[in-house]
Amino acid sequence: MSNYSAVVSLTVYCCDTTVTQCTVLTELGRSAPVTLAELSRRIGFDKSWTSRAVENLVQEGLIDKVPSQTDHRTIQLSLSASGEVRLRELNQTLNGLADQAMEHIPESEHTSVHRALEWLQKALLDLTEDKQLVPTLEALGGPSCACD
Repeated sequence: MSNYSAVVSLTVYCCDTTVTQCTVLTELGRSAPVTLAELSRRIGFDKSWTSRAVENLVQEGLIDKVPSQTDHRTIQLSLSASGEVRLRELNQTLNGLADQAMEHIPESEHTSVHRALEWLQKALLDLTEDKQLVPTLEALGGPSCACD
């Protein structure tokens, strides 16, 4: 099994939220309100994939859909109050996991790890902008579980 496959198989979904949902909630937390097309572009998913994820989150009460004030043909997406709570929970969980992971890395290497992660983030953003990023682990039949 490759290192990538090992990491994929260990992917954790937190607070009953999938990676796709986490991605959507995180982006809306950064830049809402946005249209579905804009959200799709920002997260690098095709519009139909994003639409399905958004609809599930709307049904869960985590996203609000509001007609645009300037163009009544479009809908603006933003986090609901429950969505903001879920995003805070996700961020706390993910930050905790990152802190735990860093405890297993010698402190003398922390700067190198941070630098490598910054490069990785930049590369992933570049791929997203170029629309080369594969949608999500779920599209590959990734595991699904909930954390306590």
